[in-house]
Amino acid sequence: MSQALTRLKALYADFLAADARSIADLYAADIVFRDPVHEIVGLEAMQAYFTGVSTNLRECRFEFDRVVEGGTWHSLWWTMHYRHPKLKNGAPLQLRGASIICIDPEIDRVSFHEDVYDLGAMIYEQVPLLGAVIRQIKQRLGTSGGACG
Repeated sequence: MSQALTRLKALYADFLAADARSIADLYAADIVFRDPVHEIVGLEAMQAYFTGVSTNLRECRFEFDRVVEGGTWHSLWWTMHYRHPKLKNGAPLQLRGASIICIDPEIDRVSFHEDVYDLGAMIYEQVPLLGAVIRQIKQRLGTSGGACG
């Protein structure tokens, strides 16, 4: 496994412990980061993102269960364990997702990082009334054969 992937897994093992130095050790100056909510360009913006996202979290850690390495491009499958006081009354939550990573081999830093996950499962389903509505819609889709059934 590349050193950058090893550093990435260590950094995300305790997301709340990440600091500006560890982020700079992992990500390239011109990092492009995407997830269902954000698109961030540049190391300073990435550092600000980490600070902002972790502000209200009580826990956030990632367990990686599958890593597929392929030259400079890699995919990592993970389970995020998180707690937020406004979601499910601060109860522990889990979310499955994956990351698509490109590592610049000349500097051994991540130059592209995209997280793919179900935003509804992460947030919307955890809000009391809204969550019940979304779960009911998913259940109806599941029993009707899906959107195409």
